[in-house]
Amino acid sequence: MKRLTGVLAVVIVVVMAMPAVAGEGSKCTASTQDCLNHMAKNLENRGWVGLELDDQGGVDKMMVTKVVSNSPASRAGFEKGDILVAVNGVAFSEANQKKLKDVKYSMKPGADFSYTVARHGSKVNLDVTLGQIPEDVRAQWIGNHMMDHAEVQMASAE
Repeated sequence: MKRLTGVLAVVIVVVMAMPAVAGEGSKCTASTQDCLNHMAKNLENRGWVGLELDDQGGVDKMMVTKVVSNSPASRAGFEKGDILVAVNGVAFSEANQKKLKDVKYSMKPGADFSYTVARHGSKVNLDVTLGQIPEDVRAQWIGNHMMDHAEVQMASAE
């Protein structure tokens, strides 16, 4: 935990020191400290699969761009290029946004989830046991959001 706090402190210093560019940003309206505290707490008990996704095609076209080595996803058999079709029977679609959000918030370390992916024209079922989010990944996610947060705050101050 001390390592994570140190990394977050460095991220905050970098965020405060960097010049921000006005533009599209996060919808977060909390103060910087409140946002940081909220994100750190939210990610504390969130399950981790170990996938990087390209969601540019929308929720129904999310493609795996990277499977993190030694992650729950790699052990489950995910492959780069897989398209996410469903999780625990809930199809990835705009119509299922509420159900998918509920699934997301039920993702705890140690929980078992079943994914259906499209691979080479076929559907493949993959069972994964979620892991704990590694500290470096958690710090990166928080850092990325805090960078967006700082840009929004700087843009609104101008």
